[in-house]
Amino acid sequence: MSQPTSHSVPGTADIQVTRAWRITVVLIIAAGIFLRLYHFLDNRSLWQDELFLASSLIRMDFHELATPPLDYYQRAPLGFLWAVKLCVHFFGNQEPALRLFPLCCGLLSLFAFVPVARHFLGPVGALIGLTMLAFAPPMVYHSVELKQYGTELLATILALGLYVRYRNRRDPRGMVVWGLGGAVLVWFSFTVLFVLAGIG
Repeated sequence: MSQPTSHSVPGTADIQVTRAWRITVVLIIAAGIFLRLYHFLDNRSLWQDELFLASSLIRMDFHELATPPLDYYQRAPLGFLWAVKLCVHFFGNQEPALRLFPLCCGLLSLFAFVPVARHFLGPVGALIGLTMLAFAPPMVYHSVELKQYGTELLATILALGLYVRYRNRRDPRGMVVWGLGGAVLVWFSFTVLFVLAGIG
């Protein structure tokens, strides 16, 4: 007489919990996107530090941006400067064009954060962390600001995402992708060096 085998088959309750978790994540991300787009379309005036950086982005070409100093002693990663300059080149010297790249970074952070938070915090902790990221006023504000702070956040999340995905990989392709990914992030963020050093 054969003995019953015990297989780990997800039950209906587990499936419902997973589905509810995913729906909650989608709703939080949608709300975060709405807040960021609302403030982007509200198109508030540039404040002092944004004006200081905008002066260089409007006046200088790509080569000049790569050869400091910038106007008013401003500092920003070269990748960030070139990305914003591209937006200005294609869309003009207006506030929305200057803030378009930070907005894209802010939106991408919402999606990139989910697997990282799920890995380190578990399902419940990931929901709490994602809620904080989506709704915290500083996170929303810096996502539509002509400064690199939102890009710094995204670079940190992506660096941790590379760790989550490639930490156990020892094949050449995985190591090359991880190494190149870290090298690219350095062009867009000053602070990601500390994250990469900690991971290393």
